[in-house]
Amino acid sequence: MEEVIIGEIRRLTKFASKHEGEFAKLVMGHSKQAGVSQRERRQRELAKFRARDRELDKLFSRIYEDNLAGKIDDERFVRMSKQYTLEQKGLAEKMAAISAELDKQDDKAMTADMFISTVRKYTRAKKLTERMLGELIERIEVHQSEKIDGIHIQRLRIHYNCVGAIEVPGELLTLPEISMLTRKGVTVSYSPSSQVSA
Repeated sequence: MEEVIIGEIRRLTKFASKHEGEFAKLVMGHSKQAGVSQRERRQRELAKFRARDRELDKLFSRIYEDNLAGKIDDERFVRMSKQYTLEQKGLAEKMAAISAELDKQDDKAMTADMFISTVRKYTRAKKLTERMLGELIERIEVHQSEKIDGIHIQRLRIHYNCVGAIEVPGELLTLPEISMLTRKGVTVSYSPSSQVSA
């Protein structure tokens, strides 16, 4: 696994150094694209919560006036105003959480530039370190092994900090496949198409 990760980091850094302009476009585009649909969905939720909050203000004003005019009794007014107050409190918490999430997404988009400069630091890395993992990789997904045409295939997907999973274009850069003996009689080879076969 360690060799696979360092192999992918080498591919990424080699791509970044040889095709800097394309790498910057890929990172910025991926970062932006990943957040756009989620951002739009959260903004719609926020708008819906704000509309309901304004509606509750109007409803509270109406029951207050109805109470003053004697259309509803004091007990019902207290019960309804308590209900509206609790709902508004819940809405305020949800709106604050969504606003914080949207701010965080803005910060994440700005850090795509920082990711590019971090990648440059590891252009000549020969060994995987904890610091390198922490600075570059958010998480690694290891998928269930599948048997395809008599060969076991296991997909790995590396999600990089700030930008997610990036596919380095194969036509622009290729690296030799990695092969290693893992246990008696089983050889694992890794090809840069994000799959490990055994």
